[in-house]
Amino acid sequence: MHTRYLQLVIGVLLLLIAIFGITPRVVGSGIKDSTVTELIELIPPETRSQLDIEEIRFSSGWFRSSTSLDVKYRPIGVEELVLRLDFDIQHGPLLIARDGLRLGLAYAEIRPAFNNQELSEALTEIPFELPDILFELTAGFDQSLTLGLNISGVDYSDSSAELVFEGLSGLLVANSDQSAEIELSVGRLQAQQGNSQFGFMLDGLQLESTTEQINDLLAPSSARLAIPTIQSLGPFPFNASAISADSRLQLSPMGAQQIDIYQRLRVDSIESEFPLASLDWTSEVNEINAELIRSYYRLLADLQQQINASQGTINTQVAELGQQLAVIAIQNSLVFNNLIQAGVYDGEHSVDLRIHWRGLPQLDDIARLDMNEAIAALTIDLELSLDLAAILRSPAADIIDPYVQQGYIILDNGRILLSAALSDGELMLNGEAVTLDQFF
Repeated sequence: MHTRYLQLVIGVLLLLIAIFGITPRVVGSGIKDSTVTELIELIPPETRSQLDIEEIRFSSGWFRSSTSLDVKYRPIGVEELVLRLDFDIQHGPLLIARDGLRLGLAYAEIRPAFNNQELSEALTEIPFELPDILFELTAGFDQSLTLGLNISGVDYSDSSAELVFEGLSGLLVANSDQSAEIELSVGRLQAQQGNSQFGFMLDGLQLESTTEQINDLLAPSSARLAIPTIQSLGPFPFNASAISADSRLQLSPMGAQQIDIYQRLRVDSIESEFPLASLDWTSEVNEINAELIRSYYRLLADLQQQINASQGTINTQVAELGQQLAVIAIQNSLVFNNLIQAGVYDGEHSVDLRIHWRGLPQLDDIARLDMNEAIAALTIDLELSLDLAAILRSPAADIIDPYVQQGYIILDNGRILLSAALSDGELMLNGEAVTLDQFF
């Protein structure tokens, strides 16, 4: 019995040695597909046309591999930017990361550096040491990718300037089904130029985002941004606090090829020389034809290619594609809703604007657009409510009486009200029919 137990223990130890000794070599043979290639696949196809990724070197050992990539980004109208990425890759299953041991197929530390002479020379003029930038990539057994980003802080001060940056950390988790979660946290950023009035302070930033498919720009997704305070000392001093932004993209119930976009921007408190004290803006763009957005990105891709090929000149193909884009926009329906609530001149005001464009599906040439048909395809509802006392304190005070006399606005219980509706080519203003001819 003792001999069998000893044999079992030895067998298990040999199996573990085989797993942790041989597996790294097996992983290393396919490391490019499990890390670098899969990372590139996370980029949406619509934006890849502006990227060119070139492998500079690749070497693979038993337990580690290394590679260098040049990522060339060509934004329209801007000189090409080149970013060198150096990968130091460990082969799994046992991975030694900076925060401890992990299990997975591979773990890589990625260090970026700009491979552009002019930019590099400009960076050398900065009077302080640049923060350390490190990406950490983990490829899991389930084909998931986890990408972490860490940027160290900066604390610099001399007679001419002061800069304090408390660092940045980010995390991207791309699951095997291409769904993903993103988190980004930015520490306090404060800059002051000597004894001048120029100064800026960002009291941190938090971003959270999810998407059902990271490499599809039109996949259902959501994001939330929060900033405690932004402050500027000059040249336009202001202090804005409790800033948040939310957005959602989802499939529209009106059709399989349509999407809805929701956005909300809120600033609870604004202190500045301007009269705006708070802002809450909710915007909805519904029933967007997905082909319209994809055509837009194809237009950008073609534009970029033609600029590169013809050294800045643009031929008629891009112009034709732009006209096709305009025709698609006019043919398809669109719903555009905006609700703005703001504190201005110590009063609360609101604007509710709803636009429904039913589309002109028969139109196949932008030159044949008839203005009367376009107006007939529009439905617009506008509700305006302003604080009368606040408007009387504003430069618009002198136009209140004339607008009341002309029937454009009405006064009710300390509020300035305007109700307008356009439907089937007919305009109603505060309950009264108004001819459209006087506006053309």
